[in-house]
Amino acid sequence: MRILITEFSATAGIFRFIVLFIVFIAVLVLAFYFTKWYANSGLVKKGYGNIKVVESYQVAPGKIIYIVKIGSQYVSIMTSKDNIVKLTELSYEDLELHETEFNNTSFKDVMGQMINNRKMKDDNKKNGK
Repeated sequence: MRILITEFSATAGIFRFIVLFIVFIAVLVLAFYFTKWYANSGLVKKGYGNIKVVESYQVAPGKIIYIVKIGSQYVSIMTSKDNIVKLTELSYEDLELHETEFNNTSFKDVMGQMINNRKMKDDNKKNGK
């Protein structure tokens, strides 16, 4: 009698696990398709390329200075928890822009470079440099 109860409980536990696993996978699939639909539905505001954050710098916790390109004009603003303050307008000549090209770089190459840099830093620490 005791063996029957144990087997039934183990079978019920396995069945519950399988059902919960199927429900979990179904929720993941539904979330994936809902997110894809939501992004393509037009409910999300899409920018037209007129506003671009060129650079940001955190001055203190919760206080960040941004250089923003609005149309063809550059503006520096500072944001904090409670407000946004326009600091100054900038000309293109005032800025030192460094364009980075990531279009032809694969994720594997970037991760490999990061790992190599990390290994070099660790080796330098071990060697006392």
